[in-house]
Amino acid sequence: MRSSPPKRLLNKEFFTEGLQLQLDRQSLDRPYGLHWHEFYELTLVLSGRGSNTVNGQTRELQAGDAFLLTPADFHAIAPAKGQTLELYNLIFSQALLNDELVGLLFAEDSGPYARFADAAAQANMIFRCQNLAAEIEGKAPGHALAAQGELNDILIAWHRQRRPELRVARSRGPRLAHHEHPGIQKALIHIQHHFRQPLSLQDAARQAHLSPNYFSELFHKATGSSFQHYLQQQRLRFAQALLQSSNLPVTELSYVAGFNTLTHFERVFRREFGMTPSQARQHER
Repeated sequence: MRSSPPKRLLNKEFFTEGLQLQLDRQSLDRPYGLHWHEFYELTLVLSGRGSNTVNGQTRELQAGDAFLLTPADFHAIAPAKGQTLELYNLIFSQALLNDELVGLLFAEDSGPYARFADAAAQANMIFRCQNLAAEIEGKAPGHALAAQGELNDILIAWHRQRRPELRVARSRGPRLAHHEHPGIQKALIHIQHHFRQPLSLQDAARQAHLSPNYFSELFHKATGSSFQHYLQQQRLRFAQALLQSSNLPVTELSYVAGFNTLTHFERVFRREFGMTPSQARQHER
């Protein structure tokens, strides 16, 4: 039986033309299958136990856990047997992230998880979420500006609660490089979050506010790799994780990972891993 592709949740399905942000309180009593989003998602566990699988890696969940996902991540979440996961689920578009906040959250690969371990920290995070919900629902004058401020506070609070023991790689691709030029760092983060989409050297250079030739030179110094090779590595590692964590047919998987043709995907996959995608799936299982 052919498996359906993991569902992709689109901005237009959740956001109006106004504020590109939504906060819901949810009760999850059954698994929510493999999917990803065009938007960012922050989830806070209020009560219950369960598990979350991000990019093929599973972690147990409990009250106080919070995870932040990007448009490049795919995940599935499920309550433990006999449990209900009570959650705050916050989704927002990239347009609400300024460069400084993106750099704070993603310049280092500390993984998607944080834990609000004590009652005071959890209560503070819940209070922030309640304030955000009130701004969104109340639509008082200045509510969009106030909601943006609440979102920033929530994301910073999440970042401050990240712990080394909670680190799970966001992807198995090349680590995010660092470079003294802020434009290169911005382009690297953009690639990290959008590598499954069509991306050109010109697109990345535009993110860095540099000419394509100068960007290419600085990019190679920062990563030790050409832009195209770096992008290909991101896609290959994503495909490898998806092979291990889903039954998606290889043909469909290649397109999901950002490759234009199956032939090209199989050729570069074999060159990178020494086996075909189908062989890699059998080897892992």
